[in-house]
Amino acid sequence: MYLTEIQDKLIGDWKGNNLLRTSWLTPPEHLSSSNLSVAQVANGKFLTFTYTWSHEDIAHEGLLVLAYNNEQNVATAAWVDSWHMSSKIMPYRGTIDQLGVIDLLGSYEAPPGPDWGWRIIIAPASGNDLQITMFNISPEGVEDLAVKADYKPAHASGITI
Repeated sequence: MYLTEIQDKLIGDWKGNNLLRTSWLTPPEHLSSSNLSVAQVANGKFLTFTYTWSHEDIAHEGLLVLAYNNEQNVATAAWVDSWHMSSKIMPYRGTIDQLGVIDLLGSYEAPPGPDWGWRIIIAPASGNDLQITMFNISPEGVEDLAVKADYKPAHASGITI
């Protein structure tokens, strides 16, 4: 599926909730409100996903830039987030399936051990809703839910961002 086929369903402002799961902090689950804005850039060749959320009353933000090569059927992306990562940009490769589900896989260094993986899935939920889930992947390949953000179009609730 081409990015142009799904972008109209994604572009716009979204409002929802962000669930952060951390096994090393107490409590392990943190729920906050979240705003998401999806826009075209570079003459419509790329989509940006800009979002906000919070942890322990500290505001955080992130940005994902997404591209799709139609000839190679490969999605690529770059991701930054003020809480989840250091000052490095995490690159991704992935797919967009026939239902419009974007599945991206990246990795990060975890010295002194091997690299860990990070999966981001952007998927239509029921109706006009959108869900973004992120999974931390151990070197052994075990995926654990790290983030689950559920969004509704901001205009549907009469809320503007």
